[in-house]
Amino acid sequence: MMTARSWVGEGISKPPFHVVHHKGILEILTNTLQIEHLPPKSVDGPIRRELELLSSEASIHEWAFKENEGLSLIVPATVYPPREDTGLLFSCLSKLGKGDGRKLLEIGCGSGAVSIALAKFGWEVTTCDVNPLAIAATTGNASYNKVNLTAIEGGLNEGGNFTNQQLIESRGPFDIITWNLPYLSPVKGDEEKLGPLEDAGLVDTQENNGWGVALLQSLTKESDLLKPGGAIYLLHTNNERGNLLQSRWRAAGWATRISSELQFDDGERLTCFAAWKPHEKAARQSHDVLDSTNQYLMETDLPIGSMVTAKQQLAGRGQRKRVWDTNEGDFAGSWVLDPELMECGPGMMQLDAGVAVIDAICASQDIPLPSAHWTNCNPFSNHNLSIHWPNDVWADSGKLAGCLIEGRQTGKHQKVVLGIGLNLGIPNTEDYPSTGLSDITNSVTLEGFTDLIDTAVSSQFETGILIPPRPNQKNAVWALMTNHLSRGLSLKQDAEKLTVTSISKAGELICHDGRKRRIISDSYNLIWN
Repeated sequence: MMTARSWVGEGISKPPFHVVHHKGILEILTNTLQIEHLPPKSVDGPIRRELELLSSEASIHEWAFKENEGLSLIVPATVYPPREDTGLLFSCLSKLGKGDGRKLLEIGCGSGAVSIALAKFGWEVTTCDVNPLAIAATTGNASYNKVNLTAIEGGLNEGGNFTNQQLIESRGPFDIITWNLPYLSPVKGDEEKLGPLEDAGLVDTQENNGWGVALLQSLTKESDLLKPGGAIYLLHTNNERGNLLQSRWRAAGWATRISSELQFDDGERLTCFAAWKPHEKAARQSHDVLDSTNQYLMETDLPIGSMVTAKQQLAGRGQRKRVWDTNEGDFAGSWVLDPELMECGPGMMQLDAGVAVIDAICASQDIPLPSAHWTNCNPFSNHNLSIHWPNDVWADSGKLAGCLIEGRQTGKHQKVVLGIGLNLGIPNTEDYPSTGLSDITNSVTLEGFTDLIDTAVSSQFETGILIPPRPNQKNAVWALMTNHLSRGLSLKQDAEKLTVTSISKAGELICHDGRKRRIISDSYNLIWN
């Protein structure tokens, strides 16, 4: 059994790792695992393989984390070296600016590359790893590169609990918690295994749908580990668990947004996303009856991110002040948005809100999110979930939801409100084909959908110093629009037939009339048939 201990980069009692010979590393491992006390039969293939690895010399890595700035790192066998994913994670975290004493916890430090680089940027870094050699390497590498950090032997177990938890908690609460998740699939049956230390750093757990969900469970139990307003940054690959990870965090009440991606020629895609508690400083109100949730927010002074819902709207409206009927059990809600978001135009914001609606439905069904990557839009063909320009969400049998952005300027003060209406039941209307969420699933209640859509709206529109900037989701929007266009629909304006070819950055339709390109920014006189 590995013993827990903490080595601090300042005033450490052990010599820096750089002066420890590889035989000394073998001695550390032998003493830690108490191998000399084990019967010969218990030293199985993976452990024997690991001991053979440890008899080799440690490698030296020169890692450039910025132009003209880098680290010299010693990396022993079984310790994860800096690679492309290391650079991607650091790149995302470095966008948060200088630490200025803010606290960061890295889980799975490996050689210490990310933790040491961030400590150089002024972050107060605590880092942990279940591999004692990773802790030795990180401690020595930090000392050699003249930074102070706290390295703790420990980490998350499969039950969602931290080993050496009290020591880790004593260094918090943290502004940022980050983890380059192990993502190799667990071995099955008689498949060849890695050594136990390699396994801990590289292989996903068989329990709890992976390490990303195990961390989610831990944060649910240990709510004081992350500061209010703090964020989690996770890096994963595009395997099955990775593709579902954001959906599962959304379902648990966390907003998520991609910070950056790295695509390889073989099809593998690495993604780093942030997760945070949505609208922590905002108000949340529920009313039995309102004329209009949008109108109510326009006339009240509530902070950005505030949500208001109504069980019944007497004067709900959609595009061009068309009546939006809210039947009993349907969702009707509005949010106050940051006025600076209007720089991208209300048209694109309404389309992004449509993505948020579909995201919320996907999170309820444990389906990959369209906002996570545009390739996730294809699996919805069973219900034909799609975006109908300029502001509607449709399913196979008709209109499901509508989104409306409204703004008001009073002097220098601008207010922007987003309203969303969604049918949970099947509406009784003959004006146009319509449907409800109950036609797709019976597992989502009004209360459950309210939480999911609030999280999805935060994921799309919330801003903050620890949250990545809003990405351009034109590809996802277009993919969801083509689900609708692929039914053979044509567009007419003033009796002239148009072919839709794309959308602009502002959310306008780019069309062709057979002679020239046309830009459509208004739905007036548009007919889909």
